[in-house]
Amino acid sequence: MDATPPIASAEQFKKALLSLRDQHKFRNTHFVEMLRFHCQAPGHQTTASQLAQGMQPPLASYAAASLQYNKLAHLIADELNFTPPQRKKGTRMWWQALSLAENGGDDTLDGNFQLTMRPELVSALLELKWSK
Repeated sequence: MDATPPIASAEQFKKALLSLRDQHKFRNTHFVEMLRFHCQAPGHQTTASQLAQGMQPPLASYAAASLQYNKLAHLIADELNFTPPQRKKGTRMWWQALSLAENGGDDTLDGNFQLTMRPELVSALLELKWSK
């Protein structure tokens, strides 16, 4: 894993999460469940395929999980005033608000792309008792 600098402190992640909760942005979504699943995964690592299967009920595909994960990441990035890098085709890699990647960020996010939750986000989720 590359030594990637933090984008926010645990305290800033906590404030962002609580702000989104208070704005009811987590209602009727898998967002909190995804955060819990990812945080509780061994090494805080998961893939979109594993996320899809870990939701209750399971999501239809890794693509559905990836879409939800990126929506959540975009919301958190906005709260943190974080703008992630762009892919070659110009779209933003929103997932980088939540996770690190072994190679620092591949241009594609497929079902087997390994995501490691940012340590500051792990700390925030544990401090908020949103995960164990």
